[in-house]
Amino acid sequence: MSSQKLPIHRLPLPSRTLQNTLGELPLEDKPSSQRRATTFKTNVEGIWARVNPLWASWPLRITKEEALSMGVDVDKGEQLSVEDVLKRWDPIKLEHTGIPHDSNEDSSNGLNTFSSEHRLKLEPILLGISTSTLKDSLPHLTVGDAPTICNRGASPSPDSTPAALVRNALIDILSGRKVLKSEKENENDNDKQNYGPWSTRYCGHQFGSWAGQLGDGRAISILETESEHGGRQELQLKGSGRTPFSRTADGLAVLRSGVREFLGCEAIAALNIPSTRALALLTTPITSLPVIRENGPEPSSLLCRVSSSFIRIGHFQALNPSTIDQGMRQLFLGSRGGWQDDQSEIEEEEGNLEGLLKLTNWVKNDIMKMENSSIKEWLEEVVKRNAETVAKWQVYGWMHGVLNTDNISLTGVTIDYGPYAFMDVYDERHICNHSDPSGLYNYRNQPARVLFALDKLASTLSPIVGYEAIHSKIPNEGYSDELSKETRKEWEEKGEEIMKGFEERFWEIEREEERRGWSKRFGLRTYEQSDDRDIFSDYLKLLQTYKIDFNNSFRLLSFFKPSKSDDETYLESFVSKFIEESSPTTKSDDVLNRAEEEFKKWFKVYSKRSVNDGGNKEEDWENIREKEMKSVNPRFILRQWILEETIGKMEKALTKPYLDAKQGQQPEEWELDQGIREARQILAKILDMSTRPFEPYGEGEGKGSEFEENKRLCGLGKKEMLGFQCSCSS
Repeated sequence: MSSQKLPIHRLPLPSRTLQNTLGELPLEDKPSSQRRATTFKTNVEGIWARVNPLWASWPLRITKEEALSMGVDVDKGEQLSVEDVLKRWDPIKLEHTGIPHDSNEDSSNGLNTFSSEHRLKLEPILLGISTSTLKDSLPHLTVGDAPTICNRGASPSPDSTPAALVRNALIDILSGRKVLKSEKENENDNDKQNYGPWSTRYCGHQFGSWAGQLGDGRAISILETESEHGGRQELQLKGSGRTPFSRTADGLAVLRSGVREFLGCEAIAALNIPSTRALALLTTPITSLPVIRENGPEPSSLLCRVSSSFIRIGHFQALNPSTIDQGMRQLFLGSRGGWQDDQSEIEEEEGNLEGLLKLTNWVKNDIMKMENSSIKEWLEEVVKRNAETVAKWQVYGWMHGVLNTDNISLTGVTIDYGPYAFMDVYDERHICNHSDPSGLYNYRNQPARVLFALDKLASTLSPIVGYEAIHSKIPNEGYSDELSKETRKEWEEKGEEIMKGFEERFWEIEREEERRGWSKRFGLRTYEQSDDRDIFSDYLKLLQTYKIDFNNSFRLLSFFKPSKSDDETYLESFVSKFIEESSPTTKSDDVLNRAEEEFKKWFKVYSKRSVNDGGNKEEDWENIREKEMKSVNPRFILRQWILEETIGKMEKALTKPYLDAKQGQQPEEWELDQGIREARQILAKILDMSTRPFEPYGEGEGKGSEFEENKRLCGLGKKEMLGFQCSCSS
């Protein structure tokens, strides 16, 4: 693979792509088919459907002037079809080919850039870009001067310069102003694949109940690529418009949704927790694309996120729904201009085992690089990765909020950032999602809910796991032809027998990973069985009893000197300061005295354990211990109050020029530009701290406005924001 940096439209495709490996879902060849909510038969093996980004309000609105320009006079009673309105978005105008002027066809990825006159009217604004994602996932992508504009407040380079050309190409592709695709020259041309944007179908259990077909309702993937250091990556746009899976929704995302995921992805990755990554965040002028939600119009957002794959457990469930769930339907009520196309069957649905095997081999071989492993071994790896990831969530007090089976990745990465939250005051039953009143997905329940999803995956895969166990090897196709119910049942029973006990293995891995994580956060290099009770459990009970902040307490713990615990003056002083700085609310004298006594007892046990763990083995062991603990106990946490403040400030910066403008007048260009610059600056500050959470921001002695602001951002926030809950809505 070449190490050369390339603009987005020239990034190389992998040798095997999702589209030339997995089945396509049947859609009519007309513009509305991409936007009509469609329920597909479970016996089709299709995974994906061709869908071009449609970053536009829904239902689509058209003025009389626009209709006249299309040759339709509505005042005369002439009718305008939805197909004609949507056709304006069809990317059929060739903008330029994928072959660079200074190279030859061998260096082309085979993709050309297409657009339309209507698409080019989009007014995308780039708000943020993650250089961490570029470095880790897309080291072969060049984005021109985008980072200096977004993260350093620099002015854009002149349009004719290479930096501007590359940056504008990035914005054009990510916003959908232009579309990357290739087309077969004829039906028999097997060399040139018909490649272009797509969305996928999946099903799932939501809040424990079968929800039927779901799918990428506002997510459209635009490209797959790979590099030597970044590996295989898929670029997906979230909030990019309606798809066949949008049901009654508009396919869009509001700014608060985009900001939360953009920052959340990068904050989790910085804690060394597997995650999808965020490349860029865009918006549009609120006047050109207001997104209507329950509280009225809000600024839009479009997030480009990156992952080796966005396949989740729900994709497998769509191809082999359980017997109990077969035939269940969702009713789409209260549609905001959407319409329904039901291609499903009412009679018994047995799914598509051929498609299930293709999907399994795709994830196993192409995504997870386990070509030489059996399906059983691959499934065990899926279980292992997810067990390790949820354990890391627990160690850092992070809550997902919506652990439905369609939100669990096969590769074990954290995916779909909605009403997530980091723990403030420690509470093992904390619920971060106010759409989850029963607490099904509360902090304590997270490992069990991930296991529930994995159990559904194992059940879905039981026929092919059983076939493999019986026949040793499973052919790439045709293994389920003319399959009888009796034989299928035999395979399923064998598969369930083979996978029996995987739940125990999940818990072993999860608990071991938690122990490893807790040991690091407590500064222990070794593990003893008594640590579970005396160190980990007892500490967390004290945090919960006395309402102590979770992550802040661990950072303060990093400064403790175990060798001084016999000095009562030192211990009393440290414990008093520890409780004061990690308590978001004032405590009565009685409660404070009890807390200090209880914590002093714990610190003495902890001191003895720490000294035995590292004492006298290294001359400077306590300073080494402090440094190691600070490298795993973050100073900065992406708290709810920070997210809400960031979103509020950005919304104000972007909308204020319009609100201040005199009635009937547009804001001045300089006012709009100033608002965009301010929004970028606000986002860049929090992004930087999120990607470098272990830095000593505002810690110790210091002065100056930046020091004080960093100290504030690392604080606990106002008490009314403690435990703040978001919802599942966008």
